[in-house]
Order: sequence, then structure tokens, then C-alpha cells
Amino acid sequence: MPPLVSTSQPDPALSERHIRILDAAERVFARAGFHAATMQDVAAEAGMSPGNLYRYFSSKDAIIAGMAERDRSLIATDFGELCPDNGALLDQLEELGRKHLVRQPREKAVIALQIWAEAARNPEMARMCADIEGTVAQGLAAAIGEAKHNGELPPRLDEHRFLLAVSMMADGFFCRRGMDPAFDEATAADTLFASMRQLAQTMLLPEADVQP
Repeated sequence: MPPLVSTSQPDPALSERHIRILDAAERVFARAGFHAATMQDVAAEAGMSPGNLYRYFSSKDAIIAGMAERDRSLIATDFGELCPDNGALLDQLEELGRKHLVRQPREKAVIALQIWAEAARNPEMARMCADIEGTVAQGLAAAIGEAKHNGELPPRLDEHRFLLAVSMMADGFFCRRGMDPAFDEATAADTLFASMRQLAQTMLLPEADVQP
């Protein structure tokens, strides 16, 4: 796939037609893959003519860019709403995790695998992945700092390693879900979030590394 062509600065509120096209493209890409799918396939899935589709997105690359930006915006909203007033941070993180990892259609995981594969050789796709990961990390870092301050999490929690471990576990969950139609999502989710809670109490910095 050639480098992605970025769409214009996304509208804060996508039109109903844009959303319909992006949803249709996700279904097509999950079935056929980015390379095999065509704009005609996406148009047929969305119930419109190819000519009408091109009024909204100029290429498959532009559709993929739109999907990435939509997901980044949704994630930014979710993680930006982490707040002590909404309950324990780890409870909030588990709810967000179940929302994005479990309750979303399996097609999301299939597409994630394709995006990561493309990112390994496509710098623009890699940048989009990094933008999404950065959005998550930024929201989590602020929330974890507050949770340490109010005593919910240990002051010595190694934030960097904790976030790295949780993100790798979530990526592994997505990979398994995307590859294996028989994947036991419920058991895997329970295991992931139990591990997250255990790590939050045990992945600590040495006492000498903690600033007074």
C-alpha cells in the first residue's frame, strides 16, 4: 500500500454518511483485507455508487486515515473522562478495556491486525498508530498521577513499566481475538484485568528511586 494520504482536518462531528462509509469499510476490510478490497466493494457495502463514495473519500488510504482519526477521537474522549469523581481508577480502566477490547465487534480486532502489519512497513500508518497510543498514554498518565496522589495507587508505582505491561497485554488480547474465532473473550478479559490490578500493586520502583 502506498503512503496514506491524510484527509483534511477532521470535523469534530462526522456526518451520518461519513460514519456509514467508515462502518462499511471496516466490514469490507475485515473480510477481504486492505489490499484486496476495492472502493467499489466499499461503495456496495455502504449502499451507494462509487461516484458518490468518492465525494466523501478520495481513496482507500483516505478511508483508512478517517478510520484511524475517528478511533483516536473516540479514545481521547473516553480516556479524557477518567476522573476520581467517577470511582476507583482501576474500575474505570477495566470498564474502558471491556468497552474497547470485548464489546466491540470482532472485526475491530481483525482490522487492528491488518493496521499493525501495515505499520511495520508504512511510515504514515505507523504514525497513526503512534498517535493513538500517545493519546491513550497521555490520558492514563494524568489519571495514574492523580490516583497515586489520592492514595488509590502506591506512590512507588512504576508508571512507565505499568503502562507498557498493560498495553502489551491489551495488544496480545486483540491479536488473539483477531486470529482465533473461538477465542474465549470472557476468560481472557478476566485474566487481563486481574493481572492489571496485581501489577498496579507490585510493579514498584526501588525506594531509592522515589523522590521525597
